[in-house]
Amino acid sequence: MRCHTVSTKKVFFLLLALLSVAWRLPLFAQKVYQDELIRFAVWAQRDVYPGYFEGDASEETQNKNTAAAEKRNRTGNEFTVPVDRIKEMVPPLLTGMIYGWKFDYTPSDKTRGVSEYFELTPVQELSEQERRAIRYVKPWVEGDRLCCWVEYDRTPIQKRLFESWQVITNPRIRGIGYARLSEGFAGIQSACEEALKNAVREYERKIIKNKPKEILGSVIIAKPPLIGIDSGKYMVTLDFFMETDRIITYQTF
Repeated sequence: MRCHTVSTKKVFFLLLALLSVAWRLPLFAQKVYQDELIRFAVWAQRDVYPGYFEGDASEETQNKNTAAAEKRNRTGNEFTVPVDRIKEMVPPLLTGMIYGWKFDYTPSDKTRGVSEYFELTPVQELSEQERRAIRYVKPWVEGDRLCCWVEYDRTPIQKRLFESWQVITNPRIRGIGYARLSEGFAGIQSACEEALKNAVREYERKIIKNKPKEILGSVIIAKPPLIGIDSGKYMVTLDFFMETDRIITYQTF
């Protein structure tokens, strides 16, 4: 997925932020992360689709605002929409923290006419039972935001899985990805993918002398993501434990 420059006047969908307000508005607390308990704070704006900036909003944004307003009117609860948004975005991130992701990366090679390719897939999706085990606790209102803590207790098997990733043979890598704010939740997913791609690319560049044809491997998120806003874009910083499954090299130049 590619990221494009976006004016801050066209911020259509700002989903989450950390409790402490800073220039880059980080969205996830990291210090509370534990091997047995995954715990981080999230918030969603009560008006999930912020709407108009100097009268400039797309038709899609206007439609989303109308749909959100209609849902609030039907339920009589101003928190219905932000609650839905929080519950929409948390499970995919927990999947990366609990089971991890597989990746398939082909670096670009202009000499050979090869375009860059990156695919990311969950190792295992959360089951319905695991989704029901997610706790959204201690909600509070802060300005125009509905805030809460997300908690999930790893099962003994999940705990052992995470511990197995922390062995010295699995390097820890970090990457940063960006996405347009107008992409909303899909933008967060896109930025996560770019963060992982950049982390893999930078790490492999250090250990592989010649550019490979393809790299296949797996990662698990080492701690909750740091997601913020930078120059009108989502900015996602991710830490991973990585396992390289296979490096395919070119047979001839």
